Amino acid sequence: MSETYEDLKGAHGNSRFFRPKRFEAKKLFLGMPPRAWFDGNEFDLINISVSGAGCSSRYLDLADEPPEGSIEGVLRLTQHGREIFSAPAVQVRSQITGGDFSIGVALTGRKFDLDALVRRNAGTLALEPVSPHAAPEPPQIYKSYCAEVLNFVGGYLNRIDQHLAPIEDKLTPQESHELIDALIGAASEPWRRLLEDGNDLVIPCNTDKELRNSLKAFTERVVTRELVGGASWARCYFKPMGYPGDYSIMNFMYDGTPVGPSLRSKFLHMLGVEAGKPIVSRMQTIAQLIVDHAATREDAARAVNVMSIGCGPARELEPILASSPSSTTWAMTLVDQEPEALDYALTSAMGLPGSERLRATALNVSFKDMLGASPVGAQIFQQDIVYSAGLVDYLNPLLAMRFIRRMYDFLKPGGRLIISNVNDKRTGTLWPMEYVLDWTLYFRNENDMKAMASGVDDARVQILSDPLDAIHFLVLDKPGR
Repeated sequence: MSETYEDLKGAHGNSRFFRPKRFEAKKLFLGMPPRAWFDGNEFDLINISVSGAGCSSRYLDLADEPPEGSIEGVLRLTQHGREIFSAPAVQVRSQITGGDFSIGVALTGRKFDLDALVRRNAGTLALEPVSPHAAPEPPQIYKSYCAEVLNFVGGYLNRIDQHLAPIEDKLTPQESHELIDALIGAASEPWRRLLEDGNDLVIPCNTDKELRNSLKAFTERVVTRELVGGASWARCYFKPMGYPGDYSIMNFMYDGTPVGPSLRSKFLHMLGVEAGKPIVSRMQTIAQLIVDHAATREDAARAVNVMSIGCGPARELEPILASSPSSTTWAMTLVDQEPEALDYALTSAMGLPGSERLRATALNVSFKDMLGASPVGAQIFQQDIVYSAGLVDYLNPLLAMRFIRRMYDFLKPGGRLIISNVNDKRTGTLWPMEYVLDWTLYFRNENDMKAMASGVDDARVQILSDPLDAIHFLVLDKPGR
């Protein structure tokens, strides 16, 4: 029965003070938000609503305390130096947090037309002039390599276009999948060798910022534009969530099934899945390290307390349950800043075989919350195992060391910390991730991994690798009582 008008309820508490919906700028503008200017200063645009914006900068030379009171001015948004919005505004909030100066700005006259602003931002990006040559010019050997990649991919696409596309509408879904599986089966080994050849070419120059940017720009114009016809490449490159490596990308790799509206797009998607096999290998290795350590506990009757930082879809729960004894129970704390990832992880965990042995809870907190002395940290001490599959790849050396020390503190005596990181070897993922997909990470060697454990003097340190020799694992075992 429908409610009468007098039965309808409004908001309560502070929620009574309505605010227009805010959108994260990176998501709204597909990873390329405009720059914000106010009171003569340049800011990163963090979030935006129809009535105002939140902005941040860590480069302003400010006193210890932000200026008090409202400041009237003009809010300008620019993309690549071109103004796409300008209107009177007032600064209504300011604060300094962790070295970042952030402000809230409210428009005083016109409002944002967000749809129009997104179109204007995209149009400005699309109309940027393309220089015929980046500086420095990529060496001929690299151009020849990219041509070899295109020739390889194009050879398979030509077969599909010539022989399979004319009968595609007559194929059942099962027949389509079987054909793609057969094509990928034939292509996988030479494709892997091509990826390793790319790594060989870029590893020596990856620390040369100017040359790296030149090679990346060339690769994106020549190779990426062909590969993004596949869903795996497109999602990684265009980053619809505003950042690379979201949980849907991880699921593409874990599922390993053809995705796309045509055989051509399915084939390209599966080439991306092949390139992403180290993601699956990483997950399987972490699951085994967790199960192995759980088997060494003396108090086996108690549930194993495990915490995953940056859990994503948490697909490792399935092999953990499958490969551990039926007598082992698990208390998992899944931590991620993306609510959709946590929702997927918890929902899928409930349907796993053996889920009756699993108690999973989720924490939707940020990376900064984990590092700080927040109430969150007090709730998650005394863990048997803490692990992070890929978060440290994004952290600079000093921040990575700080993160690892903090995660080590969460362990109880006898606990284990497991940190994975992409390596810098030819068997790794440097070329497809950094150069094809603009997916920037810290690709570390064994000495880099050991250096991250500095300051954890009492731990037993191991550096391990996955079976594909693409991922390093830093394993820290905390002494028992």
